[in-house]
Amino acid sequence: MNVVSRSLKILLFLAYLALVAWLCFGNFKPSPDIPRSVWGIPIDKCIHFLMFLPFPILGTLAFDFRSWWRALAVSMLMANVVAFLFERLQSVLTAHRITDAQDLNANLLGITLGLLIAIVIGLLCKKK
Repeated sequence: MNVVSRSLKILLFLAYLALVAWLCFGNFKPSPDIPRSVWGIPIDKCIHFLMFLPFPILGTLAFDFRSWWRALAVSMLMANVVAFLFERLQSVLTAHRITDAQDLNANLLGITLGLLIAIVIGLLCKKK
């Protein structure tokens, strides 16, 4: 793998982390009219789920270790730390956000599904 593609993967991952931070700490109160729920699930929980879903996939690609499993493990550890830390810091660093256990559950569910997708992608790529 050349240096440029590795740098692009890291840059993409860092841009993704910046987007997640903006979504977690931003003030979106005067937001447009959006539905309050999707299939009975509160929309903010869906957003938390979707926000953390790509983390294991992008993290595994960004961490270019010799072992794909090691990169996946580091990505998962980092994803869980970021999910817990961002959720906790929302009520500490902002006046408009609170720590919500259900948001954390949605984050972790997104990370778990992202992990399963990353495992499938990794296994399919190894077979080729």
